[in-house]
Amino acid sequence: MKQVLVIAYGNPLRSDDGIAWQAAEALRRKLCNQVRVTCVHQLTPELAEDVALADMVIFLDASSNAEPGRVACRAIFASPGESDFSHHFAPAETLDLCRRLYFAEPRAFLVSISGKSFRHGQELSPAVLHAVPEVVAQVSKLIEHLRRESRTPYHPRLAPGATSVL
Repeated sequence: MKQVLVIAYGNPLRSDDGIAWQAAEALRRKLCNQVRVTCVHQLTPELAEDVALADMVIFLDASSNAEPGRVACRAIFASPGESDFSHHFAPAETLDLCRRLYFAEPRAFLVSISGKSFRHGQELSPAVLHAVPEVVAQVSKLIEHLRRESRTPYHPRLAPGATSVL
């Protein structure tokens, strides 16, 4: 069986920035036997080892660059960061470290949920909270695609910059 790791990151004490954690808990309940879920405040180099053990890794994060509640999913690829080990470690840098240290290159995706408020507090905006089922559906589709792909002898990868696998 293929190993799927979900890494939710953000600050649940900054309103909509905590949506990734909320979505991760929904995934843990619905897909408990299909995914391993980790919730962190920020991505760190130590996550590279866990990523190396997965066939697919799905990063969940809040964003502020679209209409609140909008869910976007895109493939991501290993890419070195601008500086070594800072407070702003991106998913592509985690994948790069995974490749360099463990010679592993799992398929990876970023599912982002656009938020409205990033102020101090734990309450999520209604539009953001209503996006959780869509996040679960997107992750379920990615997992199903991985399962179907593993049943065929040819495993095509997306070209860098591609935004969809389905």
